[in-house]
Amino acid sequence: MAAGALVLGPRAIRALAMGTAVDAATLVHAPGAVGAPPIVPRSEWGADESLRSGSRSFAPITKAIVHHTATLNDEPDPRARVRAIFRYHVQGSGWDDIGYNFLIDRAGQIYEGRWARDYEPGEPHSGEDRTGLGVLGAHAYGFNRGSVGVALLGTYSSAGVTASDAALGALSDLLSWKFATRGIDPHGASGYTKADGSVTSFANLCGHREVLSTACPGDALQQRLDEVRDEVADRMAASRAVSAAAPASVDIAPPPGETMPTPTESSHDDDERRRDRKRRRRDRESD
Repeated sequence: MAAGALVLGPRAIRALAMGTAVDAATLVHAPGAVGAPPIVPRSEWGADESLRSGSRSFAPITKAIVHHTATLNDEPDPRARVRAIFRYHVQGSGWDDIGYNFLIDRAGQIYEGRWARDYEPGEPHSGEDRTGLGVLGAHAYGFNRGSVGVALLGTYSSAGVTASDAALGALSDLLSWKFATRGIDPHGASGYTKADGSVTSFANLCGHREVLSTACPGDALQQRLDEVRDEVADRMAASRAVSAAAPASVDIAPPPGETMPTPTESSHDDDERRRDRKRRRRDRESD
C-alpha cells in the first residue's frame, strides 16, 4: 500500500474474501469501540421460535439500511407489533424468519430481529456469529448480504409525521456500535456486490429507497438520515479519541530508599506539547 493508505484489519480482509467490496470510501482512518446499546432479546418480546427455520447465512457487515414498518405510529403494544411482523414475514411471505435484523419503537427501545445464534448470559444479542459476521436478513431484495436492516416501527411517509428523537437516538446508538469496530464511514459510499454478482455503489448508511424502488422509509425519516450519519460519526470520533488518549496502566515502583520525582511545571508543558503534536498529526492523517 502507498504511504498513508489504510491498513485493513482481519474483518476487512475477510470482507474481501467473501466478495463484499471494501474500499477507502468504506473505512474511516482508525476503528474504535462503542458499547452495545440495550437490546430486547427475542425471548423477551415473545418470538415463537417454532415458526422460524434453523438455516442461516452470514457475511461481513459493510452497510446499514433503514426502513419503516408502515404500521401505527402510536403503537400501544410494540412487542405485539414485532410478533405480528414476525408472523407475517414467516407465514405470509414464506421467509425463514423476521426479515429485519433489528427493530426500534418510538420510545427508543431496540428489539432483536432475525435470529443468529444462542448467546451466553449477559452477552449482547448482536445478530452476529462468534466471529463477528452478520446474519443475512430479508429486508432489501438483492442487498441483504453484509447489510444490517433496521426498521423503525411506524409510518413516516408524511413530512408532518417524523420519527421520534428517542427512536433516532437509538438508531444512532445501534449503528455507532456496528460501524465503530469495523471502521465504516457513516458519511461514505462504497462498492457492493449484489446477490446476482453485479456491482453497484451506494451510501454505507442509507434508506431502503436508495437501493430499491420503494417509498420506504418514508420521506420524513429519509430526510433525517443525515442527522443520524452526523451523530454516528461524532460518536465514532469520540470513541477513537478516548482510545487514543487512554494511557497504559503501569505501576512503576521506585528503587529501595528512593522516592519518585514530583512532576514539574515544565514537564507538564512538555507533555501537553507532545499531545498537541499527536492531535495535529492525527488530524492531518485523517484528512
